Amino acid sequence: MKNSMLRKLSNSWKGLHWCESEENEIDTLTLFVSDTEHELLSVLTALQAHIDLLRDAQVLNEMPVDRFTILDRAISRLTADATILASVAELAQAPRSKQKQMLAKLMQEIADETSMAFSNNKVSLSCDIAKGVTVPGNAGSLKKMITELVLSLLNKSHQQETIKIVGLKHNKQVSLSFDIGLDANQGEFMPWQLGKLRLIPTNGDGITLAAVAAMARLYRGRLSVSSLLEQRHGYRLTFRV
Repeated sequence: MKNSMLRKLSNSWKGLHWCESEENEIDTLTLFVSDTEHELLSVLTALQAHIDLLRDAQVLNEMPVDRFTILDRAISRLTADATILASVAELAQAPRSKQKQMLAKLMQEIADETSMAFSNNKVSLSCDIAKGVTVPGNAGSLKKMITELVLSLLNKSHQQETIKIVGLKHNKQVSLSFDIGLDANQGEFMPWQLGKLRLIPTNGDGITLAAVAAMARLYRGRLSVSSLLEQRHGYRLTFRV
């Protein structure tokens, strides 16, 4: 009996110690992300100042423009990475919101906010969201996830194409599918794994998909990516509700 009680106490202590260790790891990771954001933005500020000086020199001396194109693209990429890192850190620190957000309303706001980008790229956005579908969580964080996926597809779209978003609820799960005019059922969707689905490095996504996947997990959801290697990827966000 005594040994049995000791084993139970020992197991309970190990369980508490594991929880404490996990919380410490989350705190450490959150602080790391915050520090990384600060460091990135500090470097970006310095780079931007130097680019402004070089641009003045270009006007005076007719310097080649290619260098500025590369630097501007790099800075845009780093800025986007720093911003979404901050979003993940903020969401990890905040208590999970139980407030329900109307998916159709979120999508309308996203469509309005990205309308200029779609117009400039001559690409259309089509949303088909089932009536009355809601997702629990913070409206800003949910919009951030969805917007990042929409913009990721927009960067890969050609003129006159249409990005289609379909939102459905089945049993206790809400799913959002994103694709560029393709049949979402053509390919198998797999959970996002950083570095596993792109054989050739690109400059378009940065850490966006990894960050969206992390944010989805914090909302008891997940990001999946279609495995059609011969075509552009589609995305799917699913949440338990």
